[in-house]
Amino acid sequence: MHRILLAILLFCNSIAFAGDPISVGIFNGANYTRVTVTILTGQYILKIDGDEVTTISAGQSADVSVATGKLTAIVQGKEYKSSQKIIFQSSGYCEFKVQAAGQKANGRIYSENLHLFATGGRLQLVNRIDVENYVPGVIEAEGGGDHEIEYYKVQAIISRTYALNNLRRHEAEGFSVCDGTHCQVYHGRPRHEPLARQATEATEDIVIVDDNIDLITAAFHSNCGGHTVNAEDVWSKPLSYCVARPDSFCTMMPHSHWEKSMPSTQWYEYIQSKKNPVTDSTGAIAYVPNKRSLYLVDSSFVIPTRTIRQDLKLRSAYFTVHDQGEQVKLMGQGFGHGVGLCQEGAMRMAVLGYTYKDIIHYYYKGVHLVPRRLIWFFKED
Repeated sequence: MHRILLAILLFCNSIAFAGDPISVGIFNGANYTRVTVTILTGQYILKIDGDEVTTISAGQSADVSVATGKLTAIVQGKEYKSSQKIIFQSSGYCEFKVQAAGQKANGRIYSENLHLFATGGRLQLVNRIDVENYVPGVIEAEGGGDHEIEYYKVQAIISRTYALNNLRRHEAEGFSVCDGTHCQVYHGRPRHEPLARQATEATEDIVIVDDNIDLITAAFHSNCGGHTVNAEDVWSKPLSYCVARPDSFCTMMPHSHWEKSMPSTQWYEYIQSKKNPVTDSTGAIAYVPNKRSLYLVDSSFVIPTRTIRQDLKLRSAYFTVHDQGEQVKLMGQGFGHGVGLCQEGAMRMAVLGYTYKDIIHYYYKGVHLVPRRLIWFFKED
């Protein structure tokens, strides 16, 4: 009897989680004041401030614009005014495209629902979509094409975990996550990599949790340059599962090394602007530590390498500095902040035959992979 009751509870909880949507701010940061929404498949109900006004079918378009804080939608010559929000509500799995006025079609195809509202004199577009339909788009946008399916499974799980753990990141702006690098890159449904959806389906609902059965901050980056870093070295707050570790898998991958040269005078002036106190010494500063360092250190100053990376727009904070007379050469390793999972390392591990579970446990210490719908069960003592 107990087993039957438990099975019923698990089934009901699964239903409760099915179809959970996420609100993604798309074209985030773009100052669009007019867009054309073209329905590609299925049929959409057009809602103006909550009221259903008409339907739009495949092949039809709607022009939406904003002026003085008010929205206008024009469908088949008929004009609809909105003071709050315009919604394109799909009937089932339907797809649409968006093209901004005066710009070429970008080729992005989105599914499910589209919400539009005015903010700061521009249009804010929000793709309201089921998490499991959102994840494949992130996989392709973040990971690219032509990789092993085990890598795509990894990206599916960390992308799902990240999104579900950041549902309030842009709450004040009217959506959950954005479609840029601030959150996760998302360009609509995948167009070129069919394995993205296969990997999502193969790992459906699986997320990463810590020992407290809480969703982890599933940080990832392109290439760690051979050594990841502790979370607190980048964001000040430690995470028990994001700890520094050597990584030999990414060292021969495309983004493992970089170089940047600049005039010695420019480098010296930059260092002088950061030094405290400023000394009267002249010349370029050589910096060749024998391991990854968090600071550029001299007898008169200590500068965080992450600050230098941000100021000079470097690929990583993992670099050495070589004085070449009139020029200074920065020779760096890796691409990104270096915390958590190294994508190119994970790609290489997948090629070598490691499973998605092996890869996730390699980069995140002491974590667990569980179905999201069962988190409540694992939390029960």
